[in-house]
Amino acid sequence: MVTLEEIEKARKELPSDIVYTPLVRAEAISDQVGAEVQLKTENLQVTGSYKSRAAYTILNRLSDGQKKRGAAISSSGNFAAAFAYMGQLLGIPTTIVMMEKTSPYKVDRTRKFGTEVVICENRNQARWETLEKLEAEQGITAINTWEYSDVVIGHGSIGAEIMEQAPDVEVVLVPISSGGLIAGIATAVKTLKPAVQVVGIQPEGSQAMYQSFQKKELCEVPEPKTVCDALVAPRPGGLPFELVKKYVDDVVLVSDEQVIDAIRILISTTKLVVEPGGAVGVAAMLNGVVDVKGKKVVALLSGGNIEPAQLGGYLAT
Repeated sequence: MVTLEEIEKARKELPSDIVYTPLVRAEAISDQVGAEVQLKTENLQVTGSYKSRAAYTILNRLSDGQKKRGAAISSSGNFAAAFAYMGQLLGIPTTIVMMEKTSPYKVDRTRKFGTEVVICENRNQARWETLEKLEAEQGITAINTWEYSDVVIGHGSIGAEIMEQAPDVEVVLVPISSGGLIAGIATAVKTLKPAVQVVGIQPEGSQAMYQSFQKKELCEVPEPKTVCDALVAPRPGGLPFELVKKYVDDVVLVSDEQVIDAIRILISTTKLVVEPGGAVGVAAMLNGVVDVKGKKVVALLSGGNIEPAQLGGYLAT
């Protein structure tokens, strides 16, 4: 299992490129929900999402031989950009496997960071099959980010920062896809202050962790459908799920409509641009899905990578 000691060790290794993202007070949202709300602004992180922390941790800890041969992951966008950026920073060749349905905007953005993009068919298992083939044929290190402990360890630095910035926090709200993010944050937060309530949020159209948490066993949602394209893992990772069971207090759901409304409110009241997957915590508060009244709350804005046309459409309606 991942420990706070491992998280802190990896945190000390992070380069200056990683932003110690600020907590921003959300006065209008606080007034609306009757709580003291602060926002952990990982949408302002390098490459626009929290993924850069884990990407650096993975690549930096490869052996010299692995660094020379390169490494590969599969990602729909945010991890792809972060992995490519950190590979460029460390001088490590990287390859990203993306499905055919990945938006051209995210594919092009990833390529701009100097990585090779390999497109596979629109089947989740095809991602892992393609990674295995690349490893066998090219000798690169293929990494399944859903099951890799350094992913959880890297993400955990966010939890440690939250506890430094808001030591009196009572509730922490975290978006969930495959679970590595909340697993790392919850490990750090609960180790430092067990009384803090850690709640995960998923969109209704992609609720594999929600179902798994309710049933206490791994569940799969084969074809997630949601505007939250950063939160579409069809099943939780095994390692993250074990940590979620140990440390997370609850997992809840929000609708796409609630998420889009949260994006509008964030822009109008805080001037922060947040992608749908990054706004689920705020959506949960605004709609009473999580009871935060009278409490000190930190909601993680996990990313800000939204296509301009998509954002414009949300703001125009």
